[in-house]
Amino acid sequence: MSIEFYDTNAWVGLWPLAPLGHSDLATLRRHWRMHGIQGGFVSSLDALWLINPHDHNARLIESSRKVAGVDPLPILNLLDPAWSDELAQLMTDPSVKAVRLAPGYGGWKINNRAAVEAAKEITAQGRRVVLTARLVDERQEHPAIKLKPVKAAAIARWIDKVPGMQPLVQGLSRWELEELAKSTESFLTDLSFFEWDDSLGVLAKVVDLKRAVFGSLTPFHVTQAHMNKITASPSASLSRRKAVAAGNALRWLKS
Repeated sequence: MSIEFYDTNAWVGLWPLAPLGHSDLATLRRHWRMHGIQGGFVSSLDALWLINPHDHNARLIESSRKVAGVDPLPILNLLDPAWSDELAQLMTDPSVKAVRLAPGYGGWKINNRAAVEAAKEITAQGRRVVLTARLVDERQEHPAIKLKPVKAAAIARWIDKVPGMQPLVQGLSRWELEELAKSTESFLTDLSFFEWDDSLGVLAKVVDLKRAVFGSLTPFHVTQAHMNKITASPSASLSRRKAVAAGNALRWLKS
C-alpha cells in the first residue's frame, strides 16, 4: 500500500522554550524524506513571536526556492502597524500559496477588525488562509506562558465575515471541532490535536473527511504517530486515507 503525504503543519527554526526544532529547511526535508513525506507547508518558528516577522518570512521564502517540495507559509502578525504592507509584499510572490495567522502567539484577537480585513485580502488574491488555533497543548506549556487557544465560537464568527475563505484551522480538539462544525462547514482541519484509537473514524462523525488534511506538527509531535492515524485507520477506505494524506490539501490549494 502506497500513500503519498503532503504535510500542512510543519515548522522550521528553533523553539525558545524547549530543545527541539529543525534548524533549516534541508534538515526538515531529510526528516520528511525519512518518513516518506513528499512535501508540504512550512512556517518559521523564528517568525512566530515577532511583531514584525518580515525578515524571517523573507528568509523562509528565499530558502524554499532551493529545497524541493517546500511551500513557504509565512506568518502575518496583525499587531504590526505595517501588516498591510507586509501582506501586499507577500502577495507579489507566486510561491506564497497561503498565509498563516497565529493570534495567540502574535498577541492579537481573531475578533479584531484587522483579522477580517487581512483574510478578505488574502482570499481576494486567490490565496489560502491557515489559522493556528493552538500550537502547544496549554496544559504542557512553559509555566511562564499563559496562552489560550482561539475559541471555536470566535473562529465561526470570523469565517462568517469572510465569504468564500474556507480556512485551514489547525490545533482544535474534538470538542472544539464539534462546536465549530455546528456553526459552519466552511473550513478544513488537520488531526494534530485529534487523538483517538481510530482518529479518522471519530473525525468522520464531526466533519466530512473531504475537509480533513494531514499535519504532522513537526517538530512538536512525533511525525510517524500522525501518519499512523491515517495509514492504520481501521474504518476509512484506502481512497479516503489517500485523500486525507495529500489529496484534500492539494485540491484545496488548486481550487
